[in-house]
Amino acid sequence: MMFLKACIEVFLLCVSCVSYAQTGVRERVVFYNTENLFDTRNDTLTADDDFTPRGKQHWNRERYTRKLLNISKVLSSLGAGKFPLLIGLSEVENRGVVSDLVNKTVLADGNYGIVHADSPDARGIDVALLYRKDSFRLLHNAFLPVRLKSGETTRDILYCEGISAPNDTLHVFVCHFPSMRGGEAKSEWKRVKAASVVRQKVDSIQDLHPRAMILILGDLNGRANTPAQKTLKTQDPESGTIKSENFYNTGYYLLGKNYGSYRCKGEWQTLDHIIVSGNLLNGKADLQVSRRMGIYDADFLLEEERGTFGVRPKPTYRGPHYIGGYSDHLPVFIDLKK
Repeated sequence: MMFLKACIEVFLLCVSCVSYAQTGVRERVVFYNTENLFDTRNDTLTADDDFTPRGKQHWNRERYTRKLLNISKVLSSLGAGKFPLLIGLSEVENRGVVSDLVNKTVLADGNYGIVHADSPDARGIDVALLYRKDSFRLLHNAFLPVRLKSGETTRDILYCEGISAPNDTLHVFVCHFPSMRGGEAKSEWKRVKAASVVRQKVDSIQDLHPRAMILILGDLNGRANTPAQKTLKTQDPESGTIKSENFYNTGYYLLGKNYGSYRCKGEWQTLDHIIVSGNLLNGKADLQVSRRMGIYDADFLLEEERGTFGVRPKPTYRGPHYIGGYSDHLPVFIDLKK
C-alpha cells in the first residue's frame, strides 16, 4: 500500500511538472505587415500625400481609428490566451501611430514597450518592435541602414538585444526588404543587399556569442528559396541535421503550397518569414521553437476572391477603393517554449 501511494505521488508530481512545462512557459512571437498604417497628417519629408484627408485615399480620422482597432484586434486575438511577447511590425509611418496602437486600443493592457525610429524610406514607412515589458527587458537596439546604389532609399533593419524572463538573452531582427517593384528578378539585388546587412550583423553576434539565440522576423518580399535567402544562408529545418550555428526558415514548408501569408492574382505566397538559429530547434538552447511557423488566418481576416473559388486577406484598400479590412498580409508567428 505504501509503495502504491508513493507511486501515485510521483505520478502526480510528474503530471504537475509536465503541465507547467506545457502551459507555464510559452510565449508567442509575431510578425505582421500592417499595410500602410499612416496617420492623417501630411509629412512634408515623405511621399505620404495619398494618406491624408485631401489625398487620393481620402484618409481621415475615422478610417485611421478603425485601422488601429482592426490591427489591435488581430494582435490581441492571436496571442494564445495572452498578449504576444514580441511583435514585429512593418509599414508603420512613425512612432506616433505605433504609440496610438499600443496606448489607445486593447493592446494597452499588454503593457508594451516600443522600439522605433524613422527610416529613410521614400514613402515614410518603417519597421518597429513591440515587447511586453513584464517579460522582456530591452538591453540594446540599433537601426542598420541598407545603402542602395543610385541614391535609392529603403527601410532600415531593426536589431534588438534583450532578456526574456527568466534569464534568456534573445537577439531579434525586424526587417522589411525592398519591394519587387520593377519585377522580381530585376529588383532582387536590392533584397540581397538588405540580406547582406542582416548577415553581417548576425556573423558579428555569433563571433562574440557562438550560442546566441537569434530570431529574424520580417516581410522579405520573396519566398524561402530566393537569392536573398541564400545570402542569409537559410535552410529547410525539416531536411537533415539541425546545426546550432546555422539558420533555418520556419516557413520553408510552405514552398509550393496553395497557402501562405499573401495572395496575388489568385496565387498564395509566403513573403513573411521567421528565421531562427539552429540552437532554438535542436534542444541546445534553453528556449525552443517549432520547426514550422504558423499563419494566423482567422475567418474575419479573409474575404472571398471572386472568380477563383478561394479567399484572400481582406485589406484596408483595394486599389482606390476603401474596403475597411485589416491588411493585405496575414500575420505569422512561432511559440517560444522553455
